[in-house]
Amino acid sequence: MTLSTVNTELIRLARATQKAMQQTGSTVTRINPDMLLDAAGKLESYPRVAAVGVKNTGQIPRSVIKRLVESGGYVWHTIDNMADGGRAMDPALPNPLTLRPMTGSSSATALNVLYGINDLGLATDGGGSVL
Repeated sequence: MTLSTVNTELIRLARATQKAMQQTGSTVTRINPDMLLDAAGKLESYPRVAAVGVKNTGQIPRSVIKRLVESGGYVWHTIDNMADGGRAMDPALPNPLTLRPMTGSSSATALNVLYGINDLGLATDGGGSVL
């Protein structure tokens, strides 16, 4: 892989982190401060690295996240907000298409993919929620 390709990928991920910083307190709870270092290491073996956001819930075991990150070109990027109390409606987040409240306790994870903060979101939801 060329240095130019690595630089382009790291710049893309740095821009995603800037977007995540702007969403902290809204759709993002926490940002992995080592994400770019982790990505630089992955870029030695993979041509592209996927940034992963994880819903802020104990229902997703850390072992699942660890297995995903160790399996290939994935880096953990953000912990994503969960709707208050894990309820099916998130009045704190407007749906960018309808401007009504988002549905689903993992709506922040979905929005972070839409906003270009993450390439992949790992979340849980009950029936009828946003997928």
